[in-house]
Amino acid sequence: MTENQLTKNEQLVLVIGAGPAGLFTANKLAEAGKRVVIVNRDIKPGGLAEYGIFVTKHKMKEGLRKQFRKILANPNIDYYGNVTVGSNGKVNLDEIKTIGFDAIVFAAGAQGTKKVGIEGEDAIGVYHAKDLVYHYNHLPPFSETDYKMGSRVAIIGVGNVMVDISHWLIHMKQVDEVIAIARRGPNERAYNEKEMKAISYNMYKEGVKAEFERIRPILEAIDQDTDKTFEEITKDSNESYYDKVSHTKFSFKFLCSPKRVIADENNKVTGLEIEHNTLVQKDGKIVAQSLGTSEILELDNVIFAIGDTVDANLGLPVNKWGEFVKNETQYINDPNANLYEVADPETKQPIKGFFVVVYVLCTIYLCMRVIHVCLCFLK
Repeated sequence: MTENQLTKNEQLVLVIGAGPAGLFTANKLAEAGKRVVIVNRDIKPGGLAEYGIFVTKHKMKEGLRKQFRKILANPNIDYYGNVTVGSNGKVNLDEIKTIGFDAIVFAAGAQGTKKVGIEGEDAIGVYHAKDLVYHYNHLPPFSETDYKMGSRVAIIGVGNVMVDISHWLIHMKQVDEVIAIARRGPNERAYNEKEMKAISYNMYKEGVKAEFERIRPILEAIDQDTDKTFEEITKDSNESYYDKVSHTKFSFKFLCSPKRVIADENNKVTGLEIEHNTLVQKDGKIVAQSLGTSEILELDNVIFAIGDTVDANLGLPVNKWGEFVKNETQYINDPNANLYEVADPETKQPIKGFFVVVYVLCTIYLCMRVIHVCLCFLK
């Protein structure tokens, strides 16, 4: 697309990222009469809908692809894949600013890796969940990397990503044992029960029962029903999701935080020291508190499934929580622009024309409205 293809008064918006957030935002902006250019790190559009959904969910993926193809067929949208943006990319923000976009929407998601900051985190055999998800979903260069797995693997975190990684380890890699490690208790688990059915048959009920007995005094001290929770967690353990049964044992270690990764003289993982926690009520919330004791698990691999951060290499300011810095000013407007405007952390002022969006449909709609209102002042 060239500049002379823009009609008089037509405004040009750049969307960086072609996952669901970027594509649906571009669609809303195009429907509002904006001309939209999408640039994407990967050749294929889709983002986590393409490379983050579990590899066997073909029907779900194809349903999303149909929606994306329809969006990209809009004549007001131009798509360019294999374009990396940032200090390490093919084009940086300073270069993009010179092109003349009326607004730039950052929809690249959390592409950075969240570090825990413990000893041994960089040992051979320590992986981050996102890299493995990209690997089994065939995204280069992750698809070409050999992620070696031993027989006993620990996953830090108990969300849906843990379930997907366990699914892969149990049914595709068929390791001997997978242990999900949770900082808090079983009632604070974050995974979806429906997703859990894919691995429930491999649950080592005797081991899980012993773990519940270990933490029973802590749970009952804050009025949590240990037996009821055990039944909820193990209720699908007699139903197989696959015709071919894997021998892998799956279990939990609750109320434990990773303290250090233990490695041998070749820097290869041999174990993980975990610190024991208790649960206390604080400001109406259940929080974990260290007991000061620990134990060592003998392991071949440690996988961190604790979420990700935004990529600081993109060129936007990032706060201590691993998020892009946004405008702190509270407006009375509806929608409130401060939720989507990128801000300078020193001046606290919004960076004109820079917006961020994540994949929540109502958020995408509101962000589009904010951009639309801001662009109206440029006419």
